[in-house]
Amino acid sequence: MDSLADLTLDVFLDRLGSKEPVPGGGAAAGATGAIGAALALMVVSYSIGRKNLAQHQEELQSIEGDLRDLRARMMHLADEDASAYAELSALWGLPKDDPKRIEGWNLALDRAIAVPTGIMDAGAKLLDVCAQLAPICNKNLLSDLAGASALGEACVRAAGQNVRVNALMLDDKDATERLMQDLAARRARAGGAREAIEKACGS
Repeated sequence: MDSLADLTLDVFLDRLGSKEPVPGGGAAAGATGAIGAALALMVVSYSIGRKNLAQHQEELQSIEGDLRDLRARMMHLADEDASAYAELSALWGLPKDDPKRIEGWNLALDRAIAVPTGIMDAGAKLLDVCAQLAPICNKNLLSDLAGASALGEACVRAAGQNVRVNALMLDDKDATERLMQDLAARRARAGGAREAIEKACGS
């Protein structure tokens, strides 16, 4: 499968909206996070080199590197999610007593939970970076930074839907419950972080 990052936006959206299993919700969550990271990167770009932010230049340059890495990580995870779901979907289409399904199901399901969990981690990291950036950036770009934080929360919540639906298929219901509790905590933290960033941005 082509890397989603190499597709034009129009082709990506066509594929996302088609009657094909991939890309799906996890890939959309990763792409949303990557867009959020890029938007935050624009804020940094308009902050580096400004005389009134001279004391923050070193930190801004460090954040710039973090956001570039985060954007690339998000798109890599979007690809990984598409791959993980394709694998799970292929096994799903087999009879439950098929040896191939029996052998591969648990590993495929674990991966289909782990990858969107990684996307949630990346979305939380984006929110952390936005919070770090709020007091030291170009104030003319605060609305864009608030927008980046909203995309970061959306990334967390959207990826969480994939975690939720796959966790419900686990045979170990204690593991399912632990994942659900973790998911709720992650959603709450992301929402609180987004609210705090919006407040810092004056919105």
